[in-house]
Parts: sequence; structure tokens; C-alpha cells
Amino acid sequence: MGADYVAMEVNTDIDFLKMAQNVYAHLSDETSKKIFEARCLFATTGDVGAMLGLGAKYRNLGGDIEQYAEKLQKGSHCLIYGAGVAGHYLAMRFMRFGVFVDAFIESDEAKVGIDEATGIGIVSEKELHSNKALYGDKTVVVSFSVKSVADATIKRLIEEVGIAEANIAVGLYDWRNNASQYFDFFGPGENEVFVDCGCFDGGTCYRFAGWCGNKGYEHIYSFEADPANYAKCKTLLEPLGKCDLFPYGTAKENEKVYFASKGFEDSCIISKEEAEKRNFEGVETIETVALDDVLKGKRITYLKMDVEGAEYGALLGAEKLIKECHPRMAISVYHKLEDFVTIPDLILKMHPDYRITFRHYGLDDLETIMYAE
Repeated sequence: MGADYVAMEVNTDIDFLKMAQNVYAHLSDETSKKIFEARCLFATTGDVGAMLGLGAKYRNLGGDIEQYAEKLQKGSHCLIYGAGVAGHYLAMRFMRFGVFVDAFIESDEAKVGIDEATGIGIVSEKELHSNKALYGDKTVVVSFSVKSVADATIKRLIEEVGIAEANIAVGLYDWRNNASQYFDFFGPGENEVFVDCGCFDGGTCYRFAGWCGNKGYEHIYSFEADPANYAKCKTLLEPLGKCDLFPYGTAKENEKVYFASKGFEDSCIISKEEAEKRNFEGVETIETVALDDVLKGKRITYLKMDVEGAEYGALLGAEKLIKECHPRMAISVYHKLEDFVTIPDLILKMHPDYRITFRHYGLDDLETIMYAE
């Protein structure tokens, strides 16, 4: 039994290697190959440096994110202003990058001490003012996303604490180029029909409409399973017109599943075991549908999927549509380590003549998109 199990593992590895070789052979350009190689290294070593090390010409990032990355290289030290949700998120990401977070900063002296969630110390503005050694030439990252709040904080840090403006950065905890993602590779055609799996806040649908420009579009089919997000999108998408919004997840088949509902973009399908582990807090039961069933007989020209790790199953549920309509696609291939191989391999099995391209829109391992045409 033991020998059979080992043989099965080896065969599985060989199959995956063959898949990877097949995908690599179908990549359209040097940028795609560099991203693929970086993802291979990350998948095998777990070192996010493989993705951080991608040259600027291989990443579709804005200059502000690139400049931000230069300030926070591996081994550097920083302080984060704000020990809230955004501050915690930044701290976790920085530590993963190999950046040391020496302290959080708060204006309220009552909060000084140790942050329970991270174990990182919290210092006050007053302490910084009286002890320059606490910050020196380290980068101070302001975690507030509201511009007016961030600007007021930066002003105090410069004028009252004495920190040099050059050493202050605003927390880009989004880490990505939202303006380009999904729509910078293809040009719009006539009478586009868009399928948006993972609608979140409706922004992608509006960006699709803007991408179509004066050509207009024929229709949008949008899917959002998170009840809170769906409720918002129902109102937000109404002005678009020619847009059907469905309160479902997309999968291989129609069924009821557990869903971690956060009212944010990372809401996702989870297993029963994971739901029990969470003690069902923030867990909903949602319906999934196969696109082949919901959109049976429809014409589609552009398929976008960003569904937090459920992409492979959702594509299986759209196999007939893909074979019949041969839509262009923008699919996330970073939620699971193997996605950058298994998803394009699946697409090539459905349509061997698809052209596969990778583009990367994040600072680290997140936001790799596969384009297929």
C-alpha cells in the first residue's frame, strides 16, 4: 500500500510537470514566461521574494507602488501610523516581505503599550517628538485610506513631530494596479457581451462599460454571491442598464455551499470543516450555479473571473459556453498555488488554439491574471 501511494504521488507530480510544460509552450511573450517562472519558484519554495523580485517591466504597476516598494526593501525597518485593521494588514504584509515593523503610532496616549493582535509595540506622537531615536531615518507608513485623515496625520508628523516628509509614505495596502487589471490587454470589439464572475462592488462592470467606450456594449451578466455586496450592487449597477445581476456563486454545478461572507472582495466559498472551525460566525449558505445553465443559448464575448479560488470549478461549469462562443478571458490565477498551471491547462483542453498571456498587477504574489484569446 505504501509503495502504491508513493507511485501515485510521483505520477501526480509527473502529470503536473507535463501540464506546466504544455502551458509554458503556449505562452505568448517574454513577460508571460517571466511571470510563469516567478510563480513556479514561489510555488515550490514559498518565498514571496520570487514575486517581489520581478523586474518593473514585468509588472503592470503604477509609479506610486514601485516607489513605495523601493522604500520597503527586505531587511528595512519602518513604523506604521494606526493600529487598526489597515495597520494590522500592513504589518502582516511587511513582515512577510522581510520588513521589520518597529512600532505602531497612535495619537491617543491611552493606546500606548503592546498591540494584542500582533505583539508590536504602540508609541504615541508625543514619544516620537521627544525621542528621535525611535524613528531616525526609518520609513513611517500612514495606514489611513481616507485622504483628508491621511493628509492631516502627515502634516502633524512633519510639523509637530519633526519627521522628514521624504520618510513618510501613505499605506498602499491595496498593492495593485486597479485601473488596468482585466482591461489593458484586449481592445474592445463590436457588441461585447461581458460576464463578470465576482462582481464585488460593481466597479469592474463600470470599467467594462468605459473600456467599450463609444462602441457601447450589448449586455452584462454579473454574479455576486456575498449578500451584502449583492445588495449594494443591485442599486449601483442599475444606472448601467443592459446588466443582469445574479445572487449566486459560479461553480461546476448548481448546489448549496458554505460561504465566508465579509461584505468585501475576499468573501469566498469554504468547506464545511472550515465553517465549523469558524463556529459558523460570518458564514452564510449560498447557491452556486453553472454558467452553462444560467446563460444557456446566450452569446458571450468576454469572460472575467476573480472568485477567490473557485475559478477552476467555475470554468468547468462554463465549458459549453467556452467551446461554443470562444470568448476572450481574464481569469485570476493566484488564489491557489497551482492555479497558474491548472487553469490555463484546462482552457487549452477546452480550446487548444487559445493564446495564453500572463500579466501581474500586484506588488507581491497577488493579482496575476491569465488572458486567453
